[in-house]
Amino acid sequence: MNILQMPSPNHFDGRDGQTPRFIICHGTAGFTTAQQTAQYFADPDSQVSSNYVIGKDGTIVQCVADEDGSWANGILEAGHDPWWSESINPNYQTISIEHLKFATDNSDVLTSEQQTASFALIDMLCTKWNIPRQLATAQGGITGHYSISPQSRARCPGPYPWDALISYLQGGSTMSIPTGWHDNGHTLTAPNGVPVVAGFRDYVLAHNWDANNWPLQAEQGRTPLELSNPSLGGGTAQDFRYTTLEWTSSKGVFVAWTGVELQALRAALVTATTTSTTPDNSTIITALNIASTTITTLTTDLTAANTAIQQSLTALK
Repeated sequence: MNILQMPSPNHFDGRDGQTPRFIICHGTAGFTTAQQTAQYFADPDSQVSSNYVIGKDGTIVQCVADEDGSWANGILEAGHDPWWSESINPNYQTISIEHLKFATDNSDVLTSEQQTASFALIDMLCTKWNIPRQLATAQGGITGHYSISPQSRARCPGPYPWDALISYLQGGSTMSIPTGWHDNGHTLTAPNGVPVVAGFRDYVLAHNWDANNWPLQAEQGRTPLELSNPSLGGGTAQDFRYTTLEWTSSKGVFVAWTGVELQALRAALVTATTTSTTPDNSTIITALNIASTTITTLTTDLTAANTAIQQSLTALK
């Protein structure tokens, strides 16, 4: 792992005898590169720092040594998580990682490169400091700045793929490419030529994915994301042969409840076919659109498979 060094004078030497038990994820709410953020931390007048900064291109910069506490976490605020001690500066017990975000409200979603770097760095730090590979509890773990300062930093770090991170950490750091698939570091391509990118790529690589579970189409936006759970709002989804991966800004990447969604789709189709008038219910229309898209996708997939079979037959003659 390549880590640039841009030291900041703004830190607590030696952590007052404490050792890191937590990793705190932050969002920068501004700046344009990891290096620019680190330059700001290097200014004594800024009175702020973080142990690490991760840029949108995946660049990692270290500003404060792990053995020292950065000045990233401020003080405890009312409503903080119960494991923080009022008698211990939280900076003494934490390693802070800033994630570059352009938006001042930290609403940016991590780029694929940024997420990959973040996961790898956290994995390394958990190993080095024996930090539990879990969301934070009294025993330690990983959380956001909101855990310490829920009033002033409620939006820090903003969207972060917590579930995918924990799956990655608990499943091991080795990212496995399914047999017959190809990956160039940015795009994972299945044998049928359909690409898997960004968070969906990371999920497949981190979960010992079945090589036969090909994607049926590229990632696509859906609103609502699920007929069976409209409270999710909009997001993106990618259908695979055996399952569906979905993403929202609040949940990150997760596996859809395909059976529940299929039941909702079937119910909507039954309603559409039994009504005596032209359906104007938005749910029915959405269901029919999804059904049409699925049929088109399956047709394309079958056509590609038939082409491959014909090529094989021609080669054998």
